[in-house]
Amino acid sequence: MNLTVKNIPDPVYRVMKREAKRNGRSLNAEILRALETESAEAARRRQLPNLRQELDQFAASLPPLDDSAPLIRRARGRER
Repeated sequence: MNLTVKNIPDPVYRVMKREAKRNGRSLNAEILRALETESAEAARRRQLPNLRQELDQFAASLPPLDDSAPLIRRARGRER
């Protein structure tokens, strides 16, 4: 698919051009890489609420833990 982007701010253009040169890519290839990276990050960000919900459900399914202070005191030899 082809896409034309207009009115790119000069600072953005300069950074992309510099990164393309630093990475040995054409400007087009560098822009594609940046778009692919941002696309993957956006997909991960969309999944975060679902992952958080799954984590909360998993945590709620675990049995309650006893107070660990007595175990720690015994391990340190300072039973109270």
